[in-house]
Amino acid sequence: MNEAFLLPRRSERGDIKLWPFRPKPLDDELLSSFIGRLSVGLGMKPITFLNSIMGSRKNLLAQDLDNFAPPNLVMRLAAGCDVDQDELLRCTFTSFQGALNHNHNKRGRNPWILPITIDNNARLRPGLQFCPACLKEEKPYFKKVWRLAFVTACSQHGTRLRDRCPHCSQPIRPLEAATPWQCSHCDGDVRVETEAVTGETLVWQRRAEAAVKAGWIKLGNECVSSTIWFAIARQIAALLVNGPRSAGFRSATVALYGGDDKAYAKPTKRQPLEYLQVGDRLRLFTLVARLMEGWPHRFVQAAWDSGIRRSHAIKDMAFVPYAYESVLLTYLDASPYRASDGEVAAAAAWLRRTKGAASYRDLKELCGESRKAIYRHMDYERKQSAPSVWLERSRM
Repeated sequence: MNEAFLLPRRSERGDIKLWPFRPKPLDDELLSSFIGRLSVGLGMKPITFLNSIMGSRKNLLAQDLDNFAPPNLVMRLAAGCDVDQDELLRCTFTSFQGALNHNHNKRGRNPWILPITIDNNARLRPGLQFCPACLKEEKPYFKKVWRLAFVTACSQHGTRLRDRCPHCSQPIRPLEAATPWQCSHCDGDVRVETEAVTGETLVWQRRAEAAVKAGWIKLGNECVSSTIWFAIARQIAALLVNGPRSAGFRSATVALYGGDDKAYAKPTKRQPLEYLQVGDRLRLFTLVARLMEGWPHRFVQAAWDSGIRRSHAIKDMAFVPYAYESVLLTYLDASPYRASDGEVAAAAAWLRRTKGAASYRDLKELCGESRKAIYRHMDYERKQSAPSVWLERSRM
């Protein structure tokens, strides 16, 4: 077949003629999946199709097109298929901005999105998950939610997702395979069934998926923005995975609410949860689902039993939501109480009535670490050769 007849050509009026095969994006479809269906329908390999419309100076398959699609590529796809550019942009991860995270990094990694880490045209991480049962349907395609870390099961079929070829254990690359259900490395059929996932894990995941679409979700007795809910859920997951108290936190959670407290396979002591394989993430979010049920009491009990306090619970958080901070301040704040100036003054007056003087030691025992107020109201027992620095500071 002459590929020139399949490419968009400009008419005498200057507009681009439509392609003979013009599919529409399916429900929750990834842009890379749409490109694969489009190129196959035009009788071309995806790499050949992309080189034909964009040029071959840069291999577009060597980048994550779902995370960042060049604007001119989106424009040409929209023109050739007669679809709106916004409809194609909804097939990329930019559509998660404002629902899953506050700011989407088009050229880097983002919270909750599984990385594929392409190096020298090779995928190093299994960031693209898939449901074997979904790939057996009449129109098989890959969904956006399959690239999210908290998604470990198919909401439709209730079975665990796969993130590697079941035959050679290599990450799948659908745009380089003969069919969407074949492995590009060993040509094996990847549609091997997996075990069923039931219980609170699947219910929790479906609520999370609904929150991505709605932009809000219920946390305890109040409705909050989905970005706040996901920030709290990710921090709880991070406390279970990383840090010196993670093992104790897992053990306390399992002892209270059940689950599997086995450590997660990871090459370094601290790494993002998005790097975990699907089986480990399934165990992880089973615990997260149980901790977030009846918020905040289950989380507080497990955290208290494992020695986690506020300073540990907010570690590495760039943004601490008030819904999370208020819980930590109420139940897990171990910072010393600092008496007010009026309380220290009242304590000093009581000491003068009962002991004759308000010494530093007595005031500290009564008022704690309120040093500035103590120096302001204490009685000096001896004449100082030089003025007290703390006294001068307290009078400023």
